[in-house]
Amino acid sequence: MKKNPFRALCALSILIGVLAVFAACSTTKTVSATVDKNAATVEVSEDLYGLFLEDISFAGDGGLVSELVNNKSFEYEYDKTAYWRFSDLDASVMSGSNGMNENNQSYLRLSVNGEGSVLNLGYVEFFDDMTDNYNSEKMNTPDMGFSKGVTYDFSMYIYNMDFTGTITASPTYEGATVSAEIPLPTQKEVWTKAEGSFTAEQSLDGGLRINFSGKGNLLIDFVSLTPRSAHGYGNDEWKYVTLRSDLYEALEDLNPSFIRFPGGCLAEGDDLDDLFSWKNTVGPLEERRHSNNIWRYDPNGRYYGNTFSLGYHEYFQLCEDLGALPLPILNVGMICQFQFDPDYRDAEADYRAGKMTEQEWNDYLDSFAYAPGSPEYEAYTQDVLDLLDYALAPAGTNEWADLRAENGHTEPFDLRYLGLGNENWGDVYWRNFKPLYNAVKEYCAQKGYDVQIISSASYQFSGEYIDESWQIINEKYTDTLVDEHYYTGNNTLFKNNDRYDNYERTGATVFVGEYAATCWGIGKFLDSNNMYSAIEEASYMTGFERNGDLVKMASYAPTFAKYNAHCWDRNMIWFTSQEIVLTPNYFNQLLFSNNTGTRYIPADLSFDDGYSSVTVDEESETLYIKVVNASNDTINASFNLENFGKINASSVQYIAGVKAAYNEPGATTVAPVQQDCLIDGSSVSASLLPYSINVIRVYYGGNDGSAAYTLPGLPDNMTGEVTEFTKFYITPEAAIALGVTGGVILIAAAAAVIAAVVKKRIRKNRSE
Repeated sequence: MKKNPFRALCALSILIGVLAVFAACSTTKTVSATVDKNAATVEVSEDLYGLFLEDISFAGDGGLVSELVNNKSFEYEYDKTAYWRFSDLDASVMSGSNGMNENNQSYLRLSVNGEGSVLNLGYVEFFDDMTDNYNSEKMNTPDMGFSKGVTYDFSMYIYNMDFTGTITASPTYEGATVSAEIPLPTQKEVWTKAEGSFTAEQSLDGGLRINFSGKGNLLIDFVSLTPRSAHGYGNDEWKYVTLRSDLYEALEDLNPSFIRFPGGCLAEGDDLDDLFSWKNTVGPLEERRHSNNIWRYDPNGRYYGNTFSLGYHEYFQLCEDLGALPLPILNVGMICQFQFDPDYRDAEADYRAGKMTEQEWNDYLDSFAYAPGSPEYEAYTQDVLDLLDYALAPAGTNEWADLRAENGHTEPFDLRYLGLGNENWGDVYWRNFKPLYNAVKEYCAQKGYDVQIISSASYQFSGEYIDESWQIINEKYTDTLVDEHYYTGNNTLFKNNDRYDNYERTGATVFVGEYAATCWGIGKFLDSNNMYSAIEEASYMTGFERNGDLVKMASYAPTFAKYNAHCWDRNMIWFTSQEIVLTPNYFNQLLFSNNTGTRYIPADLSFDDGYSSVTVDEESETLYIKVVNASNDTINASFNLENFGKINASSVQYIAGVKAAYNEPGATTVAPVQQDCLIDGSSVSASLLPYSINVIRVYYGGNDGSAAYTLPGLPDNMTGEVTEFTKFYITPEAAIALGVTGGVILIAAAAAVIAAVVKKRIRKNRSE
């Protein structure tokens, strides 16, 4: 039988492709370095590693905030009854003079004749697992997470018109039998709070059903269901809101030095009529003005509103509980710049080229930004100054300090930073920034507030907007901390590890307010929060420490996202109604934030795809050697320690895994581990696994290591066995090899087939 040359070529291409996948075999390499304590150079900021919290992907409402009821006040703009279902009664949303207050004007009118019920779904999932494909079934499936043995407090406001009968509230998980009897207010036509409670029998998902038995009409508003297990429950300082305990504990374990809040785009809004105002976020919950969330997507039914339950007071209190500094980000009297860009870029270019008059330019800007000097801008400036008083003024000295005390916190908060602008750039930003900057500086000097202003440098990793921003800042605002943002791919952070080595040292300093890396992988979650993206971020963070004189603060973003309800693909902590998923990126931040010294020491450790940073805390007599192994090799690393005196103990904390490894509900493949290191006199050594992030800790002098930081336990749902990541994955290098090799071979095969056909035709023609 004749052999088919085309089939043979295809087989060869497959063989070469398979070989390409496994070509990079793991080997063991030995490296060493000298670490001299006397060589310590720049100070590393004690505030270097913090957090960024924005209510995106249901991080606040539906996440960190313990409230289980979604659309509790019927205030969603596009669907007032979103996430509510009605059975055997007449229901309609109304607004007007009967509303509870001017900030909460919508309410639900019910007409009951016998037995009827109202069901709230809670904060539902929207997508198929690990995709962004909308799933209508999930969007209509109740998703409140009930926990066995936990008591839930129910409340709602009732305006009884002529209803007589009974009301109960109960969970709807399978087999539920518990309910809370809700007393009917005796006084009619007055808004009255009615309350009850029940204890869950199972740890299951469900909804909240409010059952009505009787006859008549009544109005209800501001429906609430919260667990007593939440952080802050029973604490006078958490007067209005409590926090989901497992999410709070995940933040606590990170030991953040600061928290950036509330955005992001959320700090601005998408319309001047709905411009973010901190004053809408404090005080009794039922009096807070709700608004649309900028991350909503109403066409697909992803209605997303902000109750501002995670308001400025709760934010300040959260910072205090965590021992973190508050770092508020305020807009400069303008909406989110991406709402009017790229039209803005074209208009700005026309104006600079003389194609628009000054009046035309200012009229255009005034459509999305308050004009400095206008009554609106002056009122907004006063709001910013009032926030300073709310945080810093002693109680009894002004109305805002008194309001803080009334809300549960008598003493001032520890506010040291204030951001003016988020991902802003260009003429409009600097037009609005300058007078606000001057007003804040003058007011702080007058009141004795020690607050550093943070400026914005656009959203670019590189380009004309960030370059121009830095030029203006270093000419006029060198006393600010410059907020840089970038979400990168294509190994950008690997390639730019020396970014801050090259910044000038005579200007402003840096705050990396939002950053995250994306590497190649499979699917939405895998290429965003896998082991290799964490490694890339860790490699870049060694540059933060090396440039501690310049980089003062940094925060990964975003922090939280609800599983299958996300608005952004890269998130440090994912959660469901019942579970929490800590990503490799989270564990990287945990290792760095809990293991960083106060001064940087240059060291000569070097190997291919290796990155390192050495810092020392001379007060505690602890040395931290961070080594990021981005290679497929095991690295046997040894460190000769000079001028440290007696070496008492050493250990390494690390995470490791194949490039694609990630965690998900029900499967943990990456988790931190601690092991002892080998000590030989003044030398310390450790074996560093392929694709790993390592922190070697050395305790010297009078520190015996007994008080060293220890790894926290995993959340209850993640405490099962850490499993090996076994899902199929092709590395980027192998994919390229397959593509190039296979492509070349297929082209050659096609050419051979064409040649054979042509040759056959020539023979046929000759025979004829």
